[in-house]
Amino acid sequence: MVKQNGGYIWVYSEVGHGSVFKVYLPPADSPSAAHSVTREDAAGRKKFGWETVLLVEDEDAVRVLAREVLRRNGYVVLEARHGIDALRIAERHPDDIHLMITDLVMPHMGGGELAKRLSAARPGMKVLFMSGYTDHEVMHRDLTPGVAFVQKPFTPEVFARKVRHVLDMQPTSSADRRA
Repeated sequence: MVKQNGGYIWVYSEVGHGSVFKVYLPPADSPSAAHSVTREDAAGRKKFGWETVLLVEDEDAVRVLAREVLRRNGYVVLEARHGIDALRIAERHPDDIHLMITDLVMPHMGGGELAKRLSAARPGMKVLFMSGYTDHEVMHRDLTPGVAFVQKPFTPEVFARKVRHVLDMQPTSSADRRA
């Protein structure tokens, strides 16, 4: 029922700390939240995505939501369930990948290691990290100051704005390419 109404359920669990379940639904009076993402900037200019985005997320529900938000905003989406899968997909995709959006904590290879490997092979690719972990140490162990980050759970609007913001950023040095 949640999915049919354009929403999603976010679940976070830590051994010994418990679980958190959050249900997100769009307002009943409006179209699906994923459809209502603003497509204009502050000056009223249309903003459509066209870039290729590699989305790396091990949680199916989050990956599906993110994929739909990206596609509805015009982006070409390549999907991976974990870091090893993402490396294989990137290897088979000869064209530009403009942005990689990756969870920090995943099985097989975390987002930090994945970003190091793919950024070395694709220096022009930008990176947006995401995580549902609230533990400061876990969240920032693979992050250097200034990297782009979005906290899960996020709304479709917040996610779409963050993606556009990261893609529109101009790198000032090789270290800033991931910001």
